[in-house]
Amino acid sequence: MIQESTLHFLTDLQENNHKEWFDANRKRYDAAKKNFLAVTTELLEGLAKQDEAIAQADLDPKKTLTRINRDIRFSKDKTPYNAHFFTTLSAGGKKSPMAGYYLRVSPDESFHGGGVYMPDNAVLGKIRQEIDYHVEEWKAIVEGPELTTHYGALQTNGALSRPPKGY
Repeated sequence: MIQESTLHFLTDLQENNHKEWFDANRKRYDAAKKNFLAVTTELLEGLAKQDEAIAQADLDPKKTLTRINRDIRFSKDKTPYNAHFFTTLSAGGKKSPMAGYYLRVSPDESFHGGGVYMPDNAVLGKIRQEIDYHVEEWKAIVEGPELTTHYGALQTNGALSRPPKGY
C-alpha cells in the first residue's frame, strides 16, 4: 500500500522542485521510492498469478520503475524531477513494444491502466488489423459491463478524427 509519507514527499516535491531541496530530502525520497518499489513488487506477484507472460518474464521490479529525473533538454518546463512514481509492467520490459500494465502514483493524479503506449507503425498496423478482423469481439470487450463497470469508457483523448488509411 502506498504510504501517506510517500504522498507527502511527492506533494512537497511538487512545491519545491529544485536540486537543493531534493538533495536535502534525499532520505525521504529513498523511503518513498522503497515504498513504491514494495507496491510494485506486490503488484507484479499478483499479476504473475493472472498473466502467464508476466510470470515467465521474471521481471526485476527495480527495472520497471521510471527515473525521478526528468529529461528537460527539449522541454519548456525545466523542473528537474518528476513529482510522481511510475512503473511499467510488460513481459518484454519497460521499453518493450508489447502491451503491459501501468501504475502512476502522484498526490493529485494517480492512475492505472494497460495497453500499448505509442506503438511504432508496424505494431500499430498489426493492432488495427486484429481489431478490424475481430471488431464484434473487440466491441463486446471494451463496451461490456466487466470493463465499463470498473473502469468506465476507454480513453479517447488523442483519437483520430477519421479512420486511418485502409480502414
